[in-house]
Amino acid sequence: MTAGSRGVVFDLDGTLVDSWQLHLCCLRSAVQAVGAGGASAARLSVAQRPTDVGTLIALVGEHRVEPALRAYREELDRALREHPAPAPVVPHAPEVLAALRDRGAAVGVCTGRSRADAQALLDACELDVRLTVAREDAPLPKPAPDGLRLALRRLGLRPEEAVYVGDSPADREQGEAARVRTLLLDRSPSAGGPWASATRIPDLGCLLKELGRDAGR
Repeated sequence: MTAGSRGVVFDLDGTLVDSWQLHLCCLRSAVQAVGAGGASAARLSVAQRPTDVGTLIALVGEHRVEPALRAYREELDRALREHPAPAPVVPHAPEVLAALRDRGAAVGVCTGRSRADAQALLDACELDVRLTVAREDAPLPKPAPDGLRLALRRLGLRPEEAVYVGDSPADREQGEAARVRTLLLDRSPSAGGPWASATRIPDLGCLLKELGRDAGR
């Protein structure tokens, strides 16, 4: 590992697993199951929140969130059963996880998904990494630092010993609030907007190079 970093915490969706299309499919099933209007990609995108429950509340209201959540999980379970690879693994994720383990790093995952759904997705994608914190574990979702701070405690890391890797402005805010060095996976060509103040990496393979630079400072 590096001189200053002993561990890495990863976000899940968009960072380790390219799950957006699968997520949209599950959201459509949830919305349709409770008769909550149209389910266009634009509407689903606008409703996106840091947790699965938060997104469904934005789409169907609190009074219908429980049946919508059941329908979401049923569609996810169906996709996991019927497709050997229900969502693509983000490029370089398996080899980066293996390299971090070889270096003796503590490695974990902090996600706004439910524990059951997140573990099922990790297992289906054959990613050998510990699910450390799920939606049920944190009092407040990102961008609040609760989940990330809990992940660090469970991994035995101080903030200054860790790196957090995410893919969204909310991930950046969460990392900053937890006082953890944060890298954002961003494969877009633009360097402006909400990414401007973040350290961006174009792919996960660059994570190891970033950690190597830390060691040389």
